Amino acid sequence: MSKMKQQIAKSLFQRGLNFSNFATQLVRNSATATVNASSYYDAELAAAKPFEEMPKLPMVPILGSSWTYMPIIGKYNLLKLHEADREKHKIYGDVVRERFGHLNAVLSFNPADMETIFRQEGSYPSRGEFTTLKAYRESRKQWYKTTGIMVLSGPEWWDLRSKVQKHLMKPKAIQSYLSPMQDVAQDLVDRIYKERDQQQEFPDLLLNLYNWALESVALVGLDTRLGCLSSNLTAGSDSLRMINAVQTQFECMNKLEAFAGNFQYWKYFSTPTWKRFTKAADTFTEIAFKYINKAVESLKNKKDDEDLTLLQNMLLTKGLDASGAMVTVADMLMAGIDTTSHTVGFMLYHLSKHPDKQEILFDELKRLLPNKGDRISPEVFSELRYLKSCLKESIRLDPIVRGNARTLDHDVVVSGYRVPAGTTIFVILQQICRSEKYFKNANQYIPERWLDKDEKPSNPFSYVPFGIGTRSCVGRRLAELEIICLIAQILRNFKLEYHHEDIDMHTRLVNIPDRPLRFNFIERS
Repeated sequence: MSKMKQQIAKSLFQRGLNFSNFATQLVRNSATATVNASSYYDAELAAAKPFEEMPKLPMVPILGSSWTYMPIIGKYNLLKLHEADREKHKIYGDVVRERFGHLNAVLSFNPADMETIFRQEGSYPSRGEFTTLKAYRESRKQWYKTTGIMVLSGPEWWDLRSKVQKHLMKPKAIQSYLSPMQDVAQDLVDRIYKERDQQQEFPDLLLNLYNWALESVALVGLDTRLGCLSSNLTAGSDSLRMINAVQTQFECMNKLEAFAGNFQYWKYFSTPTWKRFTKAADTFTEIAFKYINKAVESLKNKKDDEDLTLLQNMLLTKGLDASGAMVTVADMLMAGIDTTSHTVGFMLYHLSKHPDKQEILFDELKRLLPNKGDRISPEVFSELRYLKSCLKESIRLDPIVRGNARTLDHDVVVSGYRVPAGTTIFVILQQICRSEKYFKNANQYIPERWLDKDEKPSNPFSYVPFGIGTRSCVGRRLAELEIICLIAQILRNFKLEYHHEDIDMHTRLVNIPDRPLRFNFIERS
């Protein structure tokens, strides 16, 4: 029973997709990027304050501090974890201890702690696992011979990661999708033109962003256009069924990972949420593998002089069998819908609320793309500096993930306290990025801060939305390409306005807008 409680508790801090930025290169170039326990200074450990003296949340027997997240009796809302983190930071300072059953966990609001744990994470960084996803894939051996890089850890994780990242993180390979990604973006722009109402407001933008995101990642991962943005899309179409399946999985995982992560292991007990999750996961997997198998068949008929797609390159990678490639694509599809669509949603919101910044961005786009139909070339893509700054600033204010988590196999000093091995250390990027200590005018949308070296954060570890090092987001380059292509085409065609209540966020495994995205799209010349 105690082992089960540990797993349930641990899962609270095993969420999210990691995001990274310029600190990645800083870590890679550092000779001290990874060290083991024996090289860590004993004097620093000896001088640190005891773990028991660290500020902590109120705890009760057995439950520890987990009761604070429970309905009715708890003070924190699982749907509003950013508000909970803000309050904890205010009350307890830069570091606070929590306990879930017998599992100790630390929340840090200090980027220096992130630098510490990343430099000591070793060759096989451990951020925990998605218990629910692991259990499901292990129960579906007909599809999943491996549980994938989202779930794996240790040497097995690195073996798969090292084989797929040379394709997914290769700039030239991703840039080859620049033109077709613009075709997908144009499909959404065309739909906006056709379906605006009399007030120029476009209904149900978020659903269409899900369609756009799935269409984009399927283009790369499945070598196909699913037709997600077609005007005659039906409820029984593969695209809508896949989108609904992903949304259901995330909704269920938010509950299963937090409080019931091990229930599915009980052979004689299965919760309604677990049943709902597996039904959605089966639907998603069946559709995904149908298209992956088609890609495998098309590879057999590929002519020698034809260029290979990213998926075909993965399928031909030495030591990477079809199952490894397939589960990687399945991860891309699952992770790529919510993350990019909600990032775009938050960015459009910030631009609509700041018309002055929107006009600066439009001026950049009109200079580089004088006509609406002009295509983004690789040269133009590299010149979209203000657009990329707008994206970075939006991610800073409303990141899709709460933070980064690591579990080290040796003691480490975090904010002056000695944290024992096996403790989950969760650095809350979301709160750090809105702290005046690290960003001037932290709650204001100021894209220019990323163009002025004097305005950038003094500590590069205060902004690492894609993670750092070997466990950083493997799909970062693809996600950025998708987003930039879409934002460029939307803003080149329309002026955005928003006339409704302010948008905040909800936590649903990833952060999402807490209100409908109801923008007015006013055509530009």
